[in-house]
Amino acid sequence: AGQNRSAALAAATLMLHGKPLEDILRHCARQRPFVLENVGFQRQLVELEAIICKLKPRNATQLLRDQLTSHWDLIKQAKSSSEQNKRFRIMDGSEDEKLMALTNRPKASLSYSESEGELLAGTKVEVELLIPGLCTMEVRIPTECTIATLKQSLVQHANTNLLRYDEHPSKIAKAWVVLAMFGYDDMYDVPLEVEAVEMKVQLKRIKQMFGLTARLKDGEPHVTWNERCRFALVIFSVVRAPAVSESVPNGATEMEIDLGATGDGVDLSKHPDQVPWTFVHEERPNAPATLLQNTLRSTHLRAWDFVTGESLASKLPIVFSFAEDPRDKRAFMRVSRCADQLLQFHAPGEGDILGMGENAIVHRVQLSFTQADGGHRDEHWTKVNVGLENQQPKDKSSNNSDEDDNDSSHEDWDAAVKRPFSLGKMLVFLQHSSEAGLAKRLRLANLLNSDKRVLYFYGLGLGLSTDAYNTNQYKFELMLLAKYCETFSTYTMRCFMDEYTTAQSSVTNVAQRLSLKKMQSDFSITSVKVFLVSLLNGFRDLTLMGVQAFDFNHLNNVLVSRDYQSVRLIDIDGNAQGSIDYPSLQKTFANGKMTRPPAKPPQKPCLHVDLNILLPSVIEQLILGKGRGRSFVSNTRSEIWRAKEEDGKAIIRGVLMENFYPGVENQAAEVEVKGKEQIHVTKVAEWFYALLKKQSPWTNWTNDIYDAMRCIDHLPIS
Repeated sequence: AGQNRSAALAAATLMLHGKPLEDILRHCARQRPFVLENVGFQRQLVELEAIICKLKPRNATQLLRDQLTSHWDLIKQAKSSSEQNKRFRIMDGSEDEKLMALTNRPKASLSYSESEGELLAGTKVEVELLIPGLCTMEVRIPTECTIATLKQSLVQHANTNLLRYDEHPSKIAKAWVVLAMFGYDDMYDVPLEVEAVEMKVQLKRIKQMFGLTARLKDGEPHVTWNERCRFALVIFSVVRAPAVSESVPNGATEMEIDLGATGDGVDLSKHPDQVPWTFVHEERPNAPATLLQNTLRSTHLRAWDFVTGESLASKLPIVFSFAEDPRDKRAFMRVSRCADQLLQFHAPGEGDILGMGENAIVHRVQLSFTQADGGHRDEHWTKVNVGLENQQPKDKSSNNSDEDDNDSSHEDWDAAVKRPFSLGKMLVFLQHSSEAGLAKRLRLANLLNSDKRVLYFYGLGLGLSTDAYNTNQYKFELMLLAKYCETFSTYTMRCFMDEYTTAQSSVTNVAQRLSLKKMQSDFSITSVKVFLVSLLNGFRDLTLMGVQAFDFNHLNNVLVSRDYQSVRLIDIDGNAQGSIDYPSLQKTFANGKMTRPPAKPPQKPCLHVDLNILLPSVIEQLILGKGRGRSFVSNTRSEIWRAKEEDGKAIIRGVLMENFYPGVENQAAEVEVKGKEQIHVTKVAEWFYALLKKQSPWTNWTNDIYDAMRCIDHLPIS
């Protein structure tokens, strides 16, 4: 938008007013060097200048003017408008002089509207606003204001000038504002949203990237904007107005009826009746490239780093799919990666799907840091709406060593992208106390995650998806990006436990049977202890990082490394709880005297996690079920419980010998070696029997993670 057609029309208008084409192009080269890239438009402007040169002189023949009637009429209209001294739009005081010089209009007798007066006074500035999926608009915003005030102005402008005229009038509920700037690549930007980047990081980034300054005023940072700012208002949801009934007063509009309690300036992001905002776009069959990019600037997945606020984009274009029914999970698996061609959605397989749960689907996407000069763009990037474009990729080795400016020195992201299945789930996971908010806090506390037992979160991403059953309908989604690790990949604890307990005789594939045999034969008592310690240490790391709760009611939110020695916790939502609660120290009054409430010990600093169900089951399967199947574990556990204590311990010793020392009973081993193995097995049996029946000293071992850690610490190893 504003790069070819609009620029060509503006240049043609100035030429009709007598300005030479060369001067116009020189001015454009200074202000917007990326406009007028269309060769056809360039040729038409040159032709127009030639026609004007023929028609302007007084000695131009009437025959020539009759042959070029339309051009001659335009020239006369331009001359007439100049003589009538019509009002015209003005940017500010300095632009006033430039515009008058370009149009040859006199300075006298100018009259301005109130809005133009604000521009001249410097209290407002005109900026570009992109509504992705719809159009680009010019908006006048306060020259100096808070980010919240800025967003309110942009939302109100979009509501007033666009959404109220929709077939179903509505107002914006959930939306994001993203800032870019003319003269820089349009993917080199920063989101002005605390959900993505903390406020202090936003202010630091916009100063380093674009030179915008901020000052404290009335306790809040006020940013000074300028006319080079480009804002994108990405709409996720809206609040619809109800249908107008016959009882509606004459002259009232749907929006006035519906939003009496939700007028302009009211935040609708938590409105209970908001619905996903979608837009319709139909691709032209014979188009050489996807026209969708014309209204979006790009179909690449966008993302921003939680800590630094740096911007990234997927290396390939990517458009996901969705369904109105979140239970139709297969409809979320289609992906289009088309570049410079019509979008083509394929069945599962191309989407690099890592997993799927009840609330979200996870894709694998590779992203790279964007650069101010567009050096990140390659053959996969569209040529449409590129702010600055390099013919050759930027040499990363020649970048400035300054960390803040050297975006490309960072490693690219290989990300696991988590997409919620519905708007409701997306809004919940964005809350500060829920998954996205918790992920940002975990990333900020990453120094406490030195052993990487907690999933490493990159930041939030912004992507486009289309209806799987109506590919002309699109919407925007917010996604959570975490670090993809091949060592863990999609190998969940459930998968591991299934393989660990599978009987080798039940596997028909020879290669799989050999792999299973090696895994089970290599898994010793020491391996069991290492595995359990890693799991419990992961819980402890969550506590260290300020998380109060973890859902350990299933095994799909724990990943297992391929060497089976470490785990990684995922799907951490904190159960909508904050940090550890401490008793209130507020003073109270009793009998007219100020007193303190009785002191209470603080809540013990441990993770709220249910260890009574899954953890005992996991330990039972690790000790009893190696290559035996879960039914064997269940039956053996019942036998131990029914038997007398010594008989129960004898059952455990027999299973341990078969599972972990299968050759000791049959081989002619030395008596000393046999004795050591028997002693170790006896100790493990004593430990496991006390754990199973919660006897002393393990009567409370599932109370919290620290009691569980003490119990696992005492598992004897050979």
